[in-house]
Amino acid sequence: MEYLGRLLKYLKNYKWQIALILLVQLLYAFFSIFTLTLLVPFLQVLFHQVDPVTVRPEFSFSVRYLIDTFYYLMNAVIERHGPSSALLFIAGTMILLSFLSNLCRYAGMYWLSHIRSGILSNLRNDFYRKLIRLPLSFYDEQRSGDMVSRMGADVLEVEWSIISSLLALCRDPFLLIAYLITLFTISVKLTLVTLVILPLMALILSVIGKNIRNYSLKSQGLLGRMTAYFEEAVDGLRVIKGYNAQQYVSEQFQKENFQFYRLNKKIFRIKELGSPLIEFLCIFAALAISLIGLVVFPESFAARGSAFMLYFVVFARMIPPAKSLATTYYQMRKGLSAAARIYEVIDADEQIYDLPDAKHIADFQDSIEFKDVSFSYHRNVDDPEKCEVLRHVSFTLRKGETMAIVGPSGSGKSTVVDLLARFYDIRFGEIRIDGIPHNRYALHDLRGLFGIVSQDVFLFDDTVYHNLTFGVEEATEEEVVAAAKIAQAHGFITELENGYQTEIGNRGTRLSGGQRQRLSIARAILPNPQIFILDEATSALDNESELLFQEALLPYIKQHTGIIIAHRLSTIRFADKILFLKEGRVLESGSHDELMAQKGEYYRFYSAQQMSE
Repeated sequence: MEYLGRLLKYLKNYKWQIALILLVQLLYAFFSIFTLTLLVPFLQVLFHQVDPVTVRPEFSFSVRYLIDTFYYLMNAVIERHGPSSALLFIAGTMILLSFLSNLCRYAGMYWLSHIRSGILSNLRNDFYRKLIRLPLSFYDEQRSGDMVSRMGADVLEVEWSIISSLLALCRDPFLLIAYLITLFTISVKLTLVTLVILPLMALILSVIGKNIRNYSLKSQGLLGRMTAYFEEAVDGLRVIKGYNAQQYVSEQFQKENFQFYRLNKKIFRIKELGSPLIEFLCIFAALAISLIGLVVFPESFAARGSAFMLYFVVFARMIPPAKSLATTYYQMRKGLSAAARIYEVIDADEQIYDLPDAKHIADFQDSIEFKDVSFSYHRNVDDPEKCEVLRHVSFTLRKGETMAIVGPSGSGKSTVVDLLARFYDIRFGEIRIDGIPHNRYALHDLRGLFGIVSQDVFLFDDTVYHNLTFGVEEATEEEVVAAAKIAQAHGFITELENGYQTEIGNRGTRLSGGQRQRLSIARAILPNPQIFILDEATSALDNESELLFQEALLPYIKQHTGIIIAHRLSTIRFADKILFLKEGRVLESGSHDELMAQKGEYYRFYSAQQMSE
């Protein structure tokens, strides 16, 4: 129940609404009982069994007081207008009380809608805020489809299973207490008999709830995996069709879907078992009460027939809230499994965070130093050194210099950039910016130094203009156009249907690969970063576009501090310093001419590429 307590903490912002809900539900229970108690005087007037009450009864909290008061009022009506008017008086009063009762019930639901929507909104906000704060290492071990499922299906499950049960929790306990008080007022002995079945009900609910929670937890996990299959099918449709793998991926999905079907079938069957069992026990208790009333005290039963009639009516009215609370219990158990998956993300360790005395940095003044940096993406292995992506990397980049990092695939080039921007934190070695360890700077300030363009371009389903100004909303139109011109993007943008206001689709699917890459370059240029990082930024450009890129963008980079990662070495010949990485180690360092003169690894790598072209 820990997660239920955390969900209910959101209620602190809705104190007045909760107070109003509890008030109207209390009134609802009162009016419901009041309406039922009128059945006795109604029946006794109808069958001419009313003993005249000429003195107003003394006030007390009892059903007897309510009945005697109505006898007194009816006697006054009968004396003045006759028995028929008394019946009309009771009928009218019952209609009025029924209207007030249902009005209070609706008022509770009306105010609850505000609380229900607010809790879900706060839960989604907390989940999303944590989602974008978690480090990339968290997502290395998670499937994006499962995260989508937690945000969507699991939050909806919490809504239907827990939040929607709040009204029952606010209403049904009042009803049960009111009905029990009424039953005790009519007959203590019979009511004690009915309470015998409560432990049996509690045991049944406990077993059902435990099974539902266990199966639901597995079910939500399977739903997350199926959502991941959906996402992979959409993103990888070209690969699936290209390899004629439709049948294979369909069979994989069907296996997961069949497991989901089996679990849901068990959940539905167990869930539906509880309500009829509770109803059966209540009916059994009602029959037992009848037999006890007839056998143990038959004379009293006969003499107070109308009271016992009221007893059974009240008892029958007690069954729905009892069933509702039972249903609420195992629905909440089902919802708590979804809440557990949501809070698994909300409670995840952020790992990368600002230190208490984090320093602010607005300008890059001197240098970037990597000092004996080693790094592995695998934290939970027996020997991390075997999985290291970087091994004892050391270098210095001065302000105003341009450094290129080259090497074969998998050598750790992109990892250097990821560590510099603290997308991951190092465990061995140190990275210093202006002589201070970079993890001592505030994250917001640190990342504000960099303009990063990666090979895997991500664009939002929005206009060209809003993609370019992402994170720099205060930029002017002139600045946006200037950045687009530097990135050689202005030309094709103006040829689009609506120019800069053209919608480009999910991930920019309405643009070519080269166009998307140029937009990402323009987006990185717009905030005028002090350190410009191009991670395979020209990979999607053809030779002609790459030449235009060099003519326009490279002079811009030379005015800043730049780090360029590239496979095509023609792009980085102008760099002040070139690092050649292989298997996570810096094998060679120097300018292009210096490295070519050494005739080492860089020379062989460059020569092989020239021959292949």
